[in-house]
Amino acid sequence: MEQDDQGLTGEVIGVYRTLPARVLGWLMVAGAAVLAALTIWDVGSGRTEGLLGAVALVLGIAAVAWALFLRPHVVLREDGVLLANVVADTSVPFAAVDEITHQWALELHDTAGRRHSAWAVPAKRERVRRQQIDDFAETTRRRGDAGATAQGVADEAQRALQRWRLDGGELHGGLEAARTRLAWPAIVVLGAAICLALVAILA
Repeated sequence: MEQDDQGLTGEVIGVYRTLPARVLGWLMVAGAAVLAALTIWDVGSGRTEGLLGAVALVLGIAAVAWALFLRPHVVLREDGVLLANVVADTSVPFAAVDEITHQWALELHDTAGRRHSAWAVPAKRERVRRQQIDDFAETTRRRGDAGATAQGVADEAQRALQRWRLDGGELHGGLEAARTRLAWPAIVVLGAAICLALVAILA
């Protein structure tokens, strides 16, 4: 079995992040690329005034796009869930899961009383007032388009948790507690972007 850095060993069932986050993230990266091209053009034309500020802006946009929108994700495995958030990653094995909810985001409540939320999978908010419709029609229409929303991923995680329990997961032991560690790549990238921005402002 493939093992991730947080100790989960089950096969990967799915990797989730919202489509709007991916679109916004890549649009920001594209914007940073355009600014980088314009900066290179200016340097090639002999205009170097404000170069440090332009570089700081390009790297800052790219860093924010990656750290806030492209890196965060949820990995659902056969034996637990990995929540990769902005500056911290949390591994929640099914042995430590008490409840899975989705009020504000995908939320895993562990047996120690802590709640772990997923930045990458927020709750879907209704933009229009709900109308009274047949319950069966509502179920069949909405069940397939839940997508990477808190409710959709929570349903998948709940099914995986039930399969794990039915397969005797509780009897086989394994990881018993959720573990959180700092996401150093994201911290370094964001820290470097902030430092470069400060240097550009003070220069």
